[in-house]
Amino acid sequence: MVIVLLAPVLANAQDDRDVHPYLSKRYFTTLGIFFPDRSFKFDVDGTAPSTTDEPVDFSERFQLGGTDVTGAFEIGWRFSENWLLRGQYFRVDDSASVALNDDIEWGDVVFNSGTRVTAGTEVSITRIFVGRILRRADTFEIGIGGGLHLLEIGAFIRGNAFIDGMDAGFRDEAVSVNGPFPNIGAWYIHSLSAEWALNVRLDWLSASVDKYDGKIVNAAAGLTYALSEHFGVGLSYNYFELDLRVNDESWRGRTRNQFHGAYLFLSSYW
Repeated sequence: MVIVLLAPVLANAQDDRDVHPYLSKRYFTTLGIFFPDRSFKFDVDGTAPSTTDEPVDFSERFQLGGTDVTGAFEIGWRFSENWLLRGQYFRVDDSASVALNDDIEWGDVVFNSGTRVTAGTEVSITRIFVGRILRRADTFEIGIGGGLHLLEIGAFIRGNAFIDGMDAGFRDEAVSVNGPFPNIGAWYIHSLSAEWALNVRLDWLSASVDKYDGKIVNAAAGLTYALSEHFGVGLSYNYFELDLRVNDESWRGRTRNQFHGAYLFLSSYW
C-alpha cells in the first residue's frame, strides 16, 4: 500500500530523468549466485501410530542447513503493452553422513540411535508467472497476476533400520513428489535513475490443491545498476518458504522448507 501511494510522487519527482532499461526494454534476464540460508523438515506417515508429531529436521539432525551457494536464473518478457511473463529457477540439494544421537522415525521404519546413516534432500523450484500492469508511468510500474510453481521435492535416509522392533537390515528410504502449485502475486519496479532501478515482487498462496495442502511464499527485493544500455549488475534479497502437506502414492507426509539470502546477479536487457 505504501508503494502504491508513493509511486506517483516519486515518478513526478523524476520525470526529467532517463529511464532504467529494466522498464524501457521488452526483455530482461538475470543470471547469478544465490546464497540461501536453508532449513529442511520432512515427515512420512506410516501405517502404525506415530510416537511423535515432529517432522525430521534435516537441517539439525544431519547438518544440512546453514548457508550454501547455488545458481539461479530469472527472465521477463513484456509480450504486450500491459502484460508481462516472468520465470525463475533455482535448485538446492545436499547430503551428509552422520551417527544418530537419538532414534529417527521415518514412516514405518526406525533408525536407532548410534546408527550411522546417510541423508539428503533435493528441492527444485521453477516459477512461471503472468501478470497485468495495473499502473505505469515513465519511471515505475505496478502489476498483479498469477502463475505456477513447478516443484520437485525429495528426501532420503539410508542405513541399518528396524521395523516393528525387528532388524530390517540396510534400508534406503526415499520420498519424492513433483507437480504444479498455483500462486497469486504482485510486483513493483521503479527507475530511480538511468542507472539504478528498484524491483520488489511477492508471490503467495495458502490453499488445498489436488494432492497438496499448504502455503507457498516467494518474495524478493533488490537494486539493479545498469552498466550500459543492455547489461547491468544487481543485488537482491530473496525469500522462499514452502509448508506443504502431501497426499500421494509415493509420499504421504509433510515438508517444511525455507531458503532466504542474497542473490548476486548479472542482468541483460533488450
